[in-house]
Amino acid sequence: MKKYTSYSVLVLFVISFWSCSNKIIFERKAYTSYYPSKLTSDYNSANIQMEVVEAKNADSINKIIFENIKEISSFIENNNFTIRNYNDLTTSFITSYKDVKKQVPNDKLKSWEYHLETNVEYETEDFVNIVINYYSSYGESNGFADKRALVFDKISGKQLKTEDIFSSIFKITQLVELKFRAKYGINPSLSYNAQGFCFPNNRFKLANTLLFTIEGITFYYNLNEIASFEKGHYEVFMSYDELDNYLLIK
Repeated sequence: MKKYTSYSVLVLFVISFWSCSNKIIFERKAYTSYYPSKLTSDYNSANIQMEVVEAKNADSINKIIFENIKEISSFIENNNFTIRNYNDLTTSFITSYKDVKKQVPNDKLKSWEYHLETNVEYETEDFVNIVINYYSSYGESNGFADKRALVFDKISGKQLKTEDIFSSIFKITQLVELKFRAKYGINPSLSYNAQGFCFPNNRFKLANTLLFTIEGITFYYNLNEIASFEKGHYEVFMSYDELDNYLLIK
């Protein structure tokens, strides 16, 4: 009996140690750059500010977050920079602005702004929901603000796709569509696209951006995702009680 008890305690200690040593810890880091060094006008200047959460012990998660931030940073499309890290991103933004400014040296060029922040939106023992909020303005009066959400398995570091989160995409899509129609007053006798939407094949689709909270999940549609920019964002909230039969992660 004593041997069994000692063995059990040892097993529990090993499991406990393994759990603690594999716990993902996030820390915030800031990356900024300005041109010129002091911003004094709405013209002839540029600034980029990024606050990013990085996992101390999960490189796979950090890599995926970084690649997503690269993807939404459209200012890197027209230069030849090799983007390996966040400092490269800030340098690229300022360089892109300077390159454009060279083409109009005697004119006032509207200032550029880029602000990005990533947050741990929701976290359980098994998964974590990271949300990237970003705003960009390349001289426009209103700018462009949007968000992207990523869900990770905390043990493997793998990014979870929609099919890893729900057991039936078909059923979840039906449930979200019912709420969407009710919330936005969709006329059942007309197609979506006849009512100002731009769904592929004129059929409702599930949002790519999932925002987890303690009460449930918001299915968030970004600008231009299902309707024109002027229409703004669309979102549907579903409680966990409504989704429970189809949730694979909790």
